[in-house]
Amino acid sequence: MDNTYQVKIIKTDLEIQQCWEVAFLLRPHLNKNNWSSMISEMMQNEKYCIAGIMDNDKFVAFAGYRIMTSLHSGNIIYIDDLCTLEFYRGKGLASQLLRHVKATAISNNKDAVVLDTNFNNNTAQKLYLSNGFQLAALHLSCDLRKQN
Repeated sequence: MDNTYQVKIIKTDLEIQQCWEVAFLLRPHLNKNNWSSMISEMMQNEKYCIAGIMDNDKFVAFAGYRIMTSLHSGNIIYIDDLCTLEFYRGKGLASQLLRHVKATAISNNKDAVVLDTNFNNNTAQKLYLSNGFQLAALHLSCDLRKQN
């Protein structure tokens, strides 16, 4: 891993905009025109946080997470989003972000760090398992946009 990369907490509108390329890679359904306002609203109303890693003037990896409480898992940090631009994969950036989120959880006396990943995303599953995560649940959803 290249130790020159540092984790930065994203707070400003400019920093949010600089995360767009990584976010769009992970979430191609998003709209660039409302990206910044959506993230700002999530940060304000839903305790959403973003930690990112920059190279030059753009973010090349980021983790979006929420500080929350659930009856199932207790006081947790839930990782919504974790992505690295393809050119930067294999350099340990995702693991560095996972360590940052875990350290944040520990320093805030959280019970766990929780995330979901796609069944077919074997690369991500290997990453999570190698960073101390365990298979603990089956996530189900009902997409109401596809209902009649």
